[in-house]
Amino acid sequence: MPTPSTLLLHPHLWAASVVVLLALLGVVVGQVNGRLVHLFGPADPPGAPTPRGSLTPRADRQVQPARDDATAVPDTGTVPGAGEGVPDGSRLPSGADEGPPPPRCPHCRAELRFLRWFPAVEARTFRRRGACPHCEQVVRSHPAVVVVTAVLFGCVGLWAALRPDWCPFGVLAVLWLTAVGVPLAVIDLRVMRLPDAVVLPAYPVAAVLIGAAVLLPPEGPDTGRAGDALAGMVLVTVLYWLLWRVHSAGLGFGDVKLSGLTALYAGWAAGPLGALVAVFWAFAAFSLVGVVLMALRRLTRRDPFPLGPFMLAAALATVLAGGALFPQP
Repeated sequence: MPTPSTLLLHPHLWAASVVVLLALLGVVVGQVNGRLVHLFGPADPPGAPTPRGSLTPRADRQVQPARDDATAVPDTGTVPGAGEGVPDGSRLPSGADEGPPPPRCPHCRAELRFLRWFPAVEARTFRRRGACPHCEQVVRSHPAVVVVTAVLFGCVGLWAALRPDWCPFGVLAVLWLTAVGVPLAVIDLRVMRLPDAVVLPAYPVAAVLIGAAVLLPPEGPDTGRAGDALAGMVLVTVLYWLLWRVHSAGLGFGDVKLSGLTALYAGWAAGPLGALVAVFWAFAAFSLVGVVLMALRRLTRRDPFPLGPFMLAAALATVLAGGALFPQP
């Protein structure tokens, strides 16, 4: 009969324990980050009609100018709405380019300030229990963020448990990508935005965690991987910037801002070539899903469609695969 100490050291029991613990942690993180989704919702009045053939209801759709936080938008000749209450698909008045609205409470519409170096609301009452500091009403978490974060945290736990040379900083770096990427993907799917308040503070935290993973034991010091991560980030960011400059109506500047973060992770895991391969798979999956939705009449060529979720998924898949996403000889 095995002793308790033997059971504790059993690899399957260890892997199951890690998966369960990280999945529970994912539920907590998803509850906190799921509240952010509603802060970037559209300002359309309740009961606004839903256009026929739309991918999502009108209350969940508000596209922004390509110069700021908008995501992929087809070349239709229609300028997406920029400010509060601009109907979906309408044209902006001449010279009206005010950018996306700030994060607001979905109940009282009061503006909420974010921390400068961390993607979280500045008000302590909101961080603790999701209560708006102005109207005291609680902002509920988006259920998709909670579920997907928990599942992906569990997958990261399994990935770490199966690696004999796992690094705690590396695991934290992947968890950070998951924790930030899931709400960003849901926000992008809902309102076609990748808000600066979430994207930009994610960079320094990711850089510190990845830097610790490649420069400190047990994986480090490995300056080559650090250089690969930086090279991948620069290469892919320049690529997205060039694509945006050439065809800004088809690619939002929010995608350019996010590309550096996703490429930093892909370059860390698979080098500059792996980061470029992740870009290919992001566009390939984006195009395939778009074609399927158009075939199902859930999307038309005039409807915007977000690229951000595919960028984040390709980066996470590259990290979990531990190499470029193409068949090895």
